[in-house]
Amino acid sequence: MNAGEKLHIRKVTSTGLIRACRRYLAQDPISNVLPLGDLYSPLFEVSDVYCAVETARVIGVCAIYRAFLKPSVVLGAAVQKVKEALAKKAIGAISDEFVSLCPPEEVDLYKDYSTILRDHREQQMVANPPRQIDCGGINVEKVKENGLELLSEFYEARTEAWVPIQFRAGPYYCVKRDGKIVSAAGVHLVTPQIAQLGNIITDEAYRNQGFATACTNALVTDLASKGRIISLFVRADNEPAIHIYKKLGFHKARDISFLLLRKNK
Repeated sequence: MNAGEKLHIRKVTSTGLIRACRRYLAQDPISNVLPLGDLYSPLFEVSDVYCAVETARVIGVCAIYRAFLKPSVVLGAAVQKVKEALAKKAIGAISDEFVSLCPPEEVDLYKDYSTILRDHREQQMVANPPRQIDCGGINVEKVKENGLELLSEFYEARTEAWVPIQFRAGPYYCVKRDGKIVSAAGVHLVTPQIAQLGNIITDEAYRNQGFATACTNALVTDLASKGRIISLFVRADNEPAIHIYKKLGFHKARDISFLLLRKNK
């Protein structure tokens, strides 16, 4: 920032500011995938988004996604001073524990205002375009509106990273046995530029049969047909999953730190 120029942090509510933030983040949709997704329905309905404005220009964005039990704070790409101001604003709007997914070099942004309770390494993988593979004739179904209850029943027993509102973000695919879902894959968010996969899960009794691969293959084929970059986060030590994603045309884009934090009182 130049001397004399004042930085303003604003809550994003107006249509004009939403569009300006989208344009800013869409310059690098891979690095900005999470806050960019929070600016689109349905995630925007359950998110608080803030932007940094200088001389009427957006120069940074952060979002607090509030659909899960613990809110999730994510920052878009910006210069260090802007990130510091946005992180301070976001943490000020949180009452206790929260989650953040960020590049390892951003971890220190949170240390003045919160305590790290847990930290593990993930990586962002990207396919543009993905590679279609032969899944051996496994029958994969696209989940329709009348299947949402069955999908929720499957996820609620196996992950905390699911709320039904995510079904409105984009497609979900599944494999069924005896009328029940045993494997599924879907999205956390979809924007015009990029889609973020999530909740790729197979019931323990049905693993190692290629079901997750088949669901993911159908999902990425659907998303890529609309010209989107496909992104996902995976634990860095999850070699079986990484192997599958590489078969589907994904490559590592960057390291990610998954943080569980508690706000300092």
